[in-house]
Amino acid sequence: MAMQFRKPKRNLRVRDSDGLHDNENEEKVDMDTVLKLPKPQKEKTTKKVNTLSFGDELNECDDGEEFKVKKSSYSKKIKKQMNKEKMGRDKVENGKKSKIIADTMKSIVDEKPTHFNSEPVEKEIMLTGRAAEMAGYISSDEEPDSYSSSHRFSNPDQVKILLKKGQIPDAALIHAARKRRQQARDLGEDFIPISSQSHSESKVDNEKMTGRRLTREEDELEDSDDDGIIVMSGIVSQAEDRKKSLHTTMADHTNNTEFEDPDELDEDNDWETQQIRKAVTGSQLAAAQQESAGMTALYNNMVIQEQAMMPILMNQKPRFSDSYAPQGLMSTMNPDDIINKTKEILNELKENQNPDQKYFGDMINEIPEIKNRVEMLKINVPELDDCFQFYQDLRGYVTDLVECLDEKIPILVGLEQRLSKMYEKRRTVLVARRRQDVRDQAEESSTNKLGTSITHTRSEEQQRRAAEREGRRIRRMRMREIKAISKHADGMSSDEEVPETDASAFRNQLELIKSDSNMLLDDVLEEFASVDLVLKHMLEWKNKYLESYIEAYVNVCLPKLVGPFVRIEMLTWNPLEDDLKFEDMFWYKSMQKYTMKGNNNIDQLTKDVDLELIPKIIEKVVLIKIDQMVTSQWDPLSSKQTKHICNIVKHILDVYPTIDPDSKLLMMLLNNIVDRIRDAVDYDVFIPISSRQAMNTGRMNVFFQRQFNMAVKLLGNILSWHRIIEDAVLIDLAINQILNRYLLTSVRTLQPLEAILKITMIARMLPNSWLSYGNTTPKELTPFLNQSKLVSMEIDKSHPQAKLALDKLNEVLRL
Repeated sequence: MAMQFRKPKRNLRVRDSDGLHDNENEEKVDMDTVLKLPKPQKEKTTKKVNTLSFGDELNECDDGEEFKVKKSSYSKKIKKQMNKEKMGRDKVENGKKSKIIADTMKSIVDEKPTHFNSEPVEKEIMLTGRAAEMAGYISSDEEPDSYSSSHRFSNPDQVKILLKKGQIPDAALIHAARKRRQQARDLGEDFIPISSQSHSESKVDNEKMTGRRLTREEDELEDSDDDGIIVMSGIVSQAEDRKKSLHTTMADHTNNTEFEDPDELDEDNDWETQQIRKAVTGSQLAAAQQESAGMTALYNNMVIQEQAMMPILMNQKPRFSDSYAPQGLMSTMNPDDIINKTKEILNELKENQNPDQKYFGDMINEIPEIKNRVEMLKINVPELDDCFQFYQDLRGYVTDLVECLDEKIPILVGLEQRLSKMYEKRRTVLVARRRQDVRDQAEESSTNKLGTSITHTRSEEQQRRAAEREGRRIRRMRMREIKAISKHADGMSSDEEVPETDASAFRNQLELIKSDSNMLLDDVLEEFASVDLVLKHMLEWKNKYLESYIEAYVNVCLPKLVGPFVRIEMLTWNPLEDDLKFEDMFWYKSMQKYTMKGNNNIDQLTKDVDLELIPKIIEKVVLIKIDQMVTSQWDPLSSKQTKHICNIVKHILDVYPTIDPDSKLLMMLLNNIVDRIRDAVDYDVFIPISSRQAMNTGRMNVFFQRQFNMAVKLLGNILSWHRIIEDAVLIDLAINQILNRYLLTSVRTLQPLEAILKITMIARMLPNSWLSYGNTTPKELTPFLNQSKLVSMEIDKSHPQAKLALDKLNEVLRL
């Protein structure tokens, strides 16, 4: 079954072929009748027509209305030509029509005048050309000539007045000016007046202006589709641009619709008005008007301020006035004033010329001196050449020396580290062995609660350590016998003996380090391998050019330059084991010669810039070497090592006063010494305390005496740093932690005679300044002094030995 489709109706726009030729009858319509009689408004029909195939689905908001835009079939050029021809036929009718439009615009604008300095109106009525024409409608009873042609905008003085006030004409004024110019062209007037003048004056001016301006206006009409835009200078905002563009578009639309069919223009105007309302809302127009009014007010204020400032600026004097120009008018000055003013100017010029003449004279006077200097320089050319050559050679030597030392210093640092590790390893072994022997002896001499000794089964390792310990004691005793040392207390000697195999290996390593240090500079030229030759170049510089020597701060750089040679020579120097002083070394003697060279008396020596050269080398090299020995080799329980290192430090502080407590290297050395002493106090002091019955036994008594004497020895080693280390530190380490905690507690457990002997031994270790009664006696010694008095009162003075011991104690303590 074949399905039948119904073709939907389509409303197609058909081009009006009759529109190509205008109806002559319509051209002859009486314009007066059209203007007098108002055209009845067409009633909009609400009939809904479905123009689409799906017409039933139209949007409810459309209401079936259809917009039709009738477009001309002519091109713009042909349409312009047709309009121009029609303009010639309708000059008279358009003139009358322009008067009616002017009256209409006047009635509209007069109702709502524009105030540029006031707030904008809420809503502005915008009329198209057709609406403006209808707005000027009057009843048919009145005569067409009854309306007045004195529209506000027809008077060109309005634009001129606004421009003088600094205000910007709005779109209505511009539109009226355009209409007036168009009316003048249509009426065939020869010129367009720009101001209100009398008829006679205007006529004369018209004759003068004939042809030129009119020709230019006609050219503008032919060259552009729209009327020319009047560009006003001033502050124009974006909203005002939009407003002017809108008014211009509406005015152009009005001009174009004057020559079209009124019936066709009615529909076009309705559609165009709706589109404009969609695009531009009332709020936007109000905002544009408000912004335009605000910018206009701002511009007016700026103009008013500028006008107010003009008289002030005109009355101000120039900032830089010409002193040579007369201040008053030339007509008011008499010849005497001119002569006096000229003399003043001449005197001022002479005064300004005097400094230049003086400078010129000074330069002339300096010419002979400069010539003499040039001659002297020519004479001194050989000497200056030698000086330059010397500096170049010295620069090359110093550069090569620094590069050589940069290569050798890492090797030297490696040798120093190897030596430090060797000594540290040996000291660690000796300290560990001593502390293990103390633990073994404490275990062997331990007793039970009843005071009887406990038999312990010693292991093979303990037996081996005991045998080695007794063997070392026997060998030390034989050495004392050989040296005829009769007075010796058990525990006062330092157990520093090592097995022969270990001692031999240590010596071999030490010799290897010595040989490496001697070969360190074998591959170096002789002038770079000795501190004496380095100082020779510096001494030559000092003797020849002392000024440049001082300016180069050689005395500051020389210790760092000579330091590596001193470190190489002092690499195996060990003051803890031998009595060799650093003053006996080669580098010290070379430095003495360098410092004393050329100084014949004390005054010259004190003025020498190298006076502190040796103290600086001792501070930067010798103190660092001693610090390395303290941290890696020194044992605080060794009386021999402590004595040697104390003597070196005291000698440095006494002989070289520039090394003071402000020296960072000296303070670092003393801090390391205190740390080593504190470690020995914490781990090496142990005195067994038991009942008197247990203390009288042979093994326990021997161990007690040895440990007590060892603590007294450590006390003496600590107090040997008196006047080097602060008394507060020494009192804390020696008095509080050793004397009052260990020794004084042990003395209270002894018999009076033995206690007096122990107190006398302790008193001999104390500094004499601490034992003198007065402000110098530390309060920490009060318990010791009280115990001494108590023991002296308890002892039996009738016994000869007790009386002898009491006399020795009184001699030491001065009781």
